[in-house]
Amino acid sequence: MPLAHKKYRPQVLLGTDSAVMQWNPALQIFRVNRYQKQFSLDEKIEKYRYEASKLDFLEELLMRNMDHCAEYIVSMLDFEDQLNCLVVCQLWNEFIGGHVFKRKVEALIDNDEGLQELAEQEQWNTGLYIPTTEVLDTSVYKKMLAKIFLLKDMWRCREPKAKRLFCDSFVLSIKTDDERIYCGLNNGCVQVWDLAYLGKLREQECHDKGVKCIDMNTKVFLTGSYDTTFKVWRKDDWSCVKTFPCHTDSVWDLRLHENSVATAGLDGTVIMYDFVSDYEINVRCYIQAHGDLVSAVDFGPDYLITGYEDANVGVWTLPAGQMIHSMEGHNGGVTGVQLQMNLAATSSYDATVRLWDVELGTCLKEFKEPISFCRCVAFHGMRLVCGDFGGNVHFWDISFSTTGKVQVDNHRTWECHQGHVVCIQLNACRIISGSRDRYVIVNDFWAKAMDQMNRRESKPAVKMSRFLRRPL
Repeated sequence: MPLAHKKYRPQVLLGTDSAVMQWNPALQIFRVNRYQKQFSLDEKIEKYRYEASKLDFLEELLMRNMDHCAEYIVSMLDFEDQLNCLVVCQLWNEFIGGHVFKRKVEALIDNDEGLQELAEQEQWNTGLYIPTTEVLDTSVYKKMLAKIFLLKDMWRCREPKAKRLFCDSFVLSIKTDDERIYCGLNNGCVQVWDLAYLGKLREQECHDKGVKCIDMNTKVFLTGSYDTTFKVWRKDDWSCVKTFPCHTDSVWDLRLHENSVATAGLDGTVIMYDFVSDYEINVRCYIQAHGDLVSAVDFGPDYLITGYEDANVGVWTLPAGQMIHSMEGHNGGVTGVQLQMNLAATSSYDATVRLWDVELGTCLKEFKEPISFCRCVAFHGMRLVCGDFGGNVHFWDISFSTTGKVQVDNHRTWECHQGHVVCIQLNACRIISGSRDRYVIVNDFWAKAMDQMNRRESKPAVKMSRFLRRPL
């Protein structure tokens, strides 16, 4: 072959013979393909007819005010495919990125209590449930969805960011908000830690014996102790507002919801209280729940749930205070109770966690994965966690089938502590557990998700060659 032909022959051909451009590595330029196939008149007419026959179905549907049909069609795609559709044209970008993503975020938040809490924490509500015309930048919905799906993926299969706090004594109780963690210790002290930088903010001796239970609102925090007292403390100066020596034995559990409080004690009594002002609280009524230890209590607007040492779970109506169900199923003492609407989760010394329908008084699901005594339970949204005597934290992601049966979508276990997991808290972002090994461990899924997002945003964009489909 002559040298001249070899020198100028294209070394890399892109596509077929109809490719317009081709790369010449000798000259390092793209050149027009002189050998491009020349279409005949019939072929050009056929090509024109084909192009003319194309239509944008989204545009056609929107022009006919059939937005719901367009939204339904787009909803059949997963999130990744919907992101690819954003680059089709400006109309697709505006409709999918604004209307479809907004509706999807609102639907996810409405159906998940955990996401409702997250939306309030991240102030997403300012851009939701309003017309898109009032939103300056509709790309926020794409970012919201990306964060939600990444957080769900973190809960499903990835490891959280673990943070460890060392306390000076056995951790008996914990309560947290978005900024601080309150820890009740076995030596009678209460410690408060900053959740952001994990520094101890304050410590004070509040009881003569261990602080078995703790709860709080924006103004006060409440403590119950082995010394049989229940105390109310101001958050601003940590002064004791009032002490209630109402129980004749240890206060084993307490719960605060809105302006009402319930305490449960070893004397078998549940006591209800009401706030009449920010710092003043009065006793409402006594409920002799059981002749033995009332080990756990929780309540809502209509029901009060009590867990007993003899393995039974009681359901009481509010405000009447009448027992309507005594739910049997556990084979060991009930160690924890948490109520959410008409569902209640309980943990027990029989190494199981159960989910109950308190209206019907029936057990919906028994979780048998723990191999050691279950000491505490938390229930939030469609997620349950419990801590056992082996130092493990168990997590279940549940859902309801079309027939109404509870099914487990995911189960995970973390070896968190070297001692008994005594108390546990759960919200949309993290699991916080306290143990007799004197540690509080924060498993933060939201922080890990945000680290992933920030890493992706800070990574420089790689420019791709349009023709070679490789980085430049």
